[in-house]
Amino acid sequence: MLFNVSGLIMEGIGATRSHEVSGTLHTQERPPERLKGKIDMMRTPAGILVQAHIELIEPESCSRCLEPLEETLHIDFEEEFLAPPELRTGHTVDEDEIDNEAFMIDEQHMLDLTEAVRQYREASADMQPLCRPDCKGLCPNCGANLNQGDCQCNKDQIDSRWATLAALRGQDVEGKE
Repeated sequence: MLFNVSGLIMEGIGATRSHEVSGTLHTQERPPERLKGKIDMMRTPAGILVQAHIELIEPESCSRCLEPLEETLHIDFEEEFLAPPELRTGHTVDEDEIDNEAFMIDEQHMLDLTEAVRQYREASADMQPLCRPDCKGLCPNCGANLNQGDCQCNKDQIDSRWATLAALRGQDVEGKE
């Protein structure tokens, strides 16, 4: 999501631009994600303040049954993208003086929102997305999707890790009777 902001940088402090965005977000670690929304930009003494209101539709898998689903995220953020120091002051600056964590406008006056959107997406995404709230998940023995019906596994079979505990429980039940 690149924006040429050369005109906005050359204008005075307080100058604004608004952009309606619609398209696809491409990042290295995820499949393409559809997005739409509005981006407002305002010139500040240090660069450009970006206010973003984006709806992002990302492909996911249900954390219980592994079925594919689309999750809609509403991302709202406000970040200042700093202009290169030589654009602000006319003087070159050592690399050590630049904050490496800040969002920057490059030397060609291009503002790239991709990394900011990626970071806010990661912060707002569900850690365990579900296809529906009552998803039954997969059978731990045979892997059948329990949303599509019961599996044919032996329900009385006890996991060997719990066998000793189940035996103790059986003794307690026998002792009470």
